[in-house]
Order: sequence, then structure tokens, then C-alpha cells
Amino acid sequence: MESKIEEEIEIRGPLGLHARPAAKLAKALAGIKAEVRLGKDERWVDARSILDVLTLAASGGTKLKVQAEGEEARKAVETVKGVLEAASV
Repeated sequence: MESKIEEEIEIRGPLGLHARPAAKLAKALAGIKAEVRLGKDERWVDARSILDVLTLAASGGTKLKVQAEGEEARKAVETVKGVLEAASV
């Protein structure tokens, strides 16, 4: 069983983390056995909640922390990174 994993990622797309990538993120995390949160400026939100993710107001260039805890924590972090990197092209 994996423990807590935390990494920093940068939002590279000029539009930032808007509704479409937030929805893709929620869908991609469905079924992954881990609690996943995104953080900005000491504020943490549930990465599976589209509305919570949007409240971070993460524009291009923003650095976010992704934190996962649970059985598939590593998979969760890699999923978040993959979705957000794909959204920045």
C-alpha cells in the first residue's frame, strides 16, 4: 500500500486550468483508489470536483501541488500530471 505522495506541477497552457481540463481530470481520476487533492497558496481542493478545481483560478504559469494518498497514490499523481500536461498543448 502506497502512502502519501506530493509533487508540484506547472499549468503551462495559456488558458490555465479551465472547465474542460477540470472535467477531464475528474473523469480520469474516477475509479483510482486514492484521495487526490490539488493545492495552491496553502488552499487544498478535491481534484475530483470540477467546481472545487475551478475555484483555484489556476492561470497559465501557476504552480500547483498535487497530493495523493491511498492504494493507488502514484497512479493518481501520474494521472493528474498526464491530464494537465495534455491540456497545455
